[in-house]
This record gives sequence, structure tokens and C-alpha cells, in this order.
Amino acid sequence: MQNRSVLSAVLEGLAALKRCAGVGLIAVGVFCTNTAIAKDDATTCDLLAAHPQDPDRIVDGVPTSVVDQLAAIAACEAGLVAEPGHPRLTYQLARVYFYNGRSADAVKTMEKAAAAGYRQAQFVMGALISNNRPDASGDMCDAEFWWAKSAMAGRLAAQVSYVRHVTKGLFDACALHADEDDMASFLENVRATGGGDYYLRLLVSDLTEDLRAYRDR
Repeated sequence: MQNRSVLSAVLEGLAALKRCAGVGLIAVGVFCTNTAIAKDDATTCDLLAAHPQDPDRIVDGVPTSVVDQLAAIAACEAGLVAEPGHPRLTYQLARVYFYNGRSADAVKTMEKAAAAGYRQAQFVMGALISNNRPDASGDMCDAEFWWAKSAMAGRLAAQVSYVRHVTKGLFDACALHADEDDMASFLENVRATGGGDYYLRLLVSDLTEDLRAYRDR
């Protein structure tokens, strides 16, 4: 019986190695992660639930397709018992709640992370509202509020989204939390730090023209 358990564990480990290697990650037990930029204080929640595009992650992150949802939820919930209100762990728990179909829990938890100042969560809150996702408020002025905070904190996706929505008139009914000079600074920051991506440069160029027309209207 014991030999069968050992064999089962070995087979699970080999399967994890194959599965993780297929997406450029490494196996930690039966989970996929990437510890290339892991810091000493990385938690199991970080290893299992960090988003690859979160600028404040402390590990490289795990693609959506290979997140072990139940293990990640358990790890992040345990992490928040140990460190109540931790913004990064709260965001990561919200992320995995979404994947697990727990929409109401996800939105509530994401908003907690956003209110705690976590800029990735602030960006996601704006996106959820803008895209009329279930359990999000649906009020575009709430999206403006969260994207303005995230953009002011330097999140590139929020900076682009904020300028695009303002210049398209989607926030016309809102009291704006960023002015035209702020928006020009957002685009300059995206241009300077966006890594020279061709399509991003085109987008910034178009948004710069849109912002100029918005100023002149």
C-alpha cells in the first residue's frame, strides 16, 4: 500500500513537471509557478496566485490556464489569516475567486485590495465596472475613480484606459479625479516605460491626438 502511494506521488510529480514545462514554468510539488524573481518573503499564495502582469508581484506569476484554483484559494485565505488585510494577498485571492466562479466574493475582495491602495486591484476594479461584470457596480464614475487612482500610482494599463475613456466621453457625467495635465503625463509615462512595443506606440500616438482634440473642444 505504501509503495502504491509513493508511486502515485512520483507519477503526480512527473505529470506536474511535464504540464509546467509546457508553459515555461517550474513545478513546486504538483503546482506550476515561476520563482525566477521570487523574493525571500514570497508566500505560497504568491507562488500559486500572482498575476504575471501585476507590476507589484514578487514572483513571476502564474498564467490563468495553470492556476490550481482550490490550492491557491486555500493558500491565500491562510495567508490572510496570518497577515490580515495584506493588499497583495487580498488581490491575489480575489483573482482566484473570479476563476473559481465566485463572482460576488471576488468583487468584494478586489474592492478591499483596491481600497487598501493596491494599484493592480484598482485597475481591475475599473475594468470590471467598465465591462459591466456581474456584481460590479456598473457606474462608470466608479470606474473613473478607481482608474484615476491606479493611473496616478503608475499602472500603465490604467493610464491608457483612463485617457481613452475620458477622450471618448465615457466619463462626461463624472467629476474627474485627473486633469488634462495629468493625462498628458500618463501618456508620456506609457511612452517612456512601455518597452518600445510597436502597437503600444501607435496607441499612445492616437491617444495623444485624441487628448489634444479633447483639450480644444
